Amino acid sequence: MFQAIVLVCAIFDPTNCIQLEDQRGPYKILRNCENRCFEISQHVHTYMPGFKPVKWRCAKLKKGKLSI
Repeated sequence: MFQAIVLVCAIFDPTNCIQLEDQRGPYKILRNCENRCFEISQHVHTYMPGFKPVKWRCAKLKKGKLSI
């Protein structure tokens, strides 16, 4: 299972960053997790004006865990 994570940073202060963890997952298939990361990235400017996505990853979850 994979957890979708996107790192967003302030446009005018790239040291001001926030890690966003997807609330829909986790995902059994890596490709679904990757697609969700891109979906989150496309909407950052709508919900967090002044921030932009800079990195994403799909964290592999240990058996029995639902989040990182």
